[in-house]
Amino acid sequence: MKTRLLLAAIAAATLSACGGGSDSTAPSATPDTPATPTTKVSGTAAVGAALPNATVQAKCASGSGTATTAADGTFEISIPDAKRPCVLSVTTPDGATLHSVVEEGSGMNAVANITPLTELITASLAGGNTKAFFDSFDAAAQSKLNADGLSGAIEAVKLILSGTIDLAGMDPLKDTLVAAHGDKPGNALDQRLDTLGTALASSKTSISDLSDAVASNKGSTDGIKTLLNPASATCATYRSGKYQKVDLTANTIQRFTVDAVALTRTNDATSASEQFEANASEACRFGNTDARLLVSKSGIGLERRAGAPSLLIPEQTIPLSELAGDWVAMSFERDTNPGPYGSGLIQFSVDGAGKFTKAVDCGKSGCGQPWPASDLPTFSAKDDGGFDLTDTSGTARAFGFKGVDGQLALVIVHANGFMVARHPVARVLPALGFTNAYWDAVVNAAGGTDITTFSNTVTAVDTTAHTYTRQRNDGRIDTWYDNVPFAGLRYRPAVAPVNGIPGAAEAISMSLSNTGLSIAINASSANSFYSISIERP
Repeated sequence: MKTRLLLAAIAAATLSACGGGSDSTAPSATPDTPATPTTKVSGTAAVGAALPNATVQAKCASGSGTATTAADGTFEISIPDAKRPCVLSVTTPDGATLHSVVEEGSGMNAVANITPLTELITASLAGGNTKAFFDSFDAAAQSKLNADGLSGAIEAVKLILSGTIDLAGMDPLKDTLVAAHGDKPGNALDQRLDTLGTALASSKTSISDLSDAVASNKGSTDGIKTLLNPASATCATYRSGKYQKVDLTANTIQRFTVDAVALTRTNDATSASEQFEANASEACRFGNTDARLLVSKSGIGLERRAGAPSLLIPEQTIPLSELAGDWVAMSFERDTNPGPYGSGLIQFSVDGAGKFTKAVDCGKSGCGQPWPASDLPTFSAKDDGGFDLTDTSGTARAFGFKGVDGQLALVIVHANGFMVARHPVARVLPALGFTNAYWDAVVNAAGGTDITTFSNTVTAVDTTAHTYTRQRNDGRIDTWYDNVPFAGLRYRPAVAPVNGIPGAAEAISMSLSNTGLSIAINASSANSFYSISIERP
């Protein structure tokens, strides 16, 4: 017993001596080195089917990392010292690159699926090309990845896809995604990816094209929705849906339901149906020589029947407020009925309520006196699509079309003619060697239409003079002055015929942004015409 007590006393004394007393020379214990904080980003990469063995890249405000997906498309990326937000990317077997995002925050674990749906959400957030958004991911890009921005982007994509995919109650970014792989089927979110894939295939639209459209379009979304409608086998841009057929010189409007796969259309008012045959040698051309339909890359078609021209415009509901701003228009109108048509160039401005605030007639040398306030018309929305445009002389009809680049065009038709308008945007010179093929539909002063087929190649570009020269496939050479007589237009001096090569009339032209259409009118009164060129595929 004494021995045990002695041993206990010795042990106690030893512990006391090692406990940090000032006389002790024993070394202190070394603290453990703190572990580096690591953020883990996990999710599933899929396009309906899982994306196995794919490299996922993550780039954060601070820190980056990569991971390889498993057979079921799942992945987990560990990023030391990461600072959110982050953007992710993965490349599919067919070469498409998909993106996703992680919003700002301080959590060490985040979920971010990567799918075609998250690509569209990223595009909406970026407001531009998603690859550029990923590559730069600068402070401006990072500032968009907050909770409000992410919520707004998800809701925007749900609205765009409404009628095609039901995403109600789903979060494509963070919800559990079980992708189909092997014999294992996918879950409900994965099935939505299948539906999107089917729609893209039937509409002949790539996920890249749809992503660019989502990024470019703000406000109304009808211009994007048409991209997912089934397309013709011989013309990817001729898609099923509702169309307004605007007869330019007859002042009639007809609404049609088009089945682009069967190449039929049905008049909604009369139920009369007709069939169009695809041209055997020219894509996006339908019908015979006289009753001919030519479809542009935006889906707007030009139809000629018995010599009279019409525009077939995919139906879109454009809010009245989106008409606000400055416009430039080219018209083809007559003073009396019957009577010859003459071209005109007009600048006007519209307020958010659809009221013209100013308007003026212009020419190659400038503009004249503004219209009197009493002559300024007002737009009002119609329940059946489009607008009425009313002034003291009566009411005209107008239809808006928003292209995949978000730019808006207007077609206005009335008893004595029509006009086509767009917001003025400064032109950019084409690249040397640029070639385009097109149909040229020229409406003459009597209202008849002649259609010819040509191609042009840019042979010279002068950045100092802001001009470019092109040669047509029949040998004709002409030179255009960009942003003359004002921004958004171009001017061509007259070209004399030489050695059997045709000449060209003095003209002013306007491109309708990314529609595949351009308009030209005579710049002198000697020869009135209105040319509508349709870019060929």
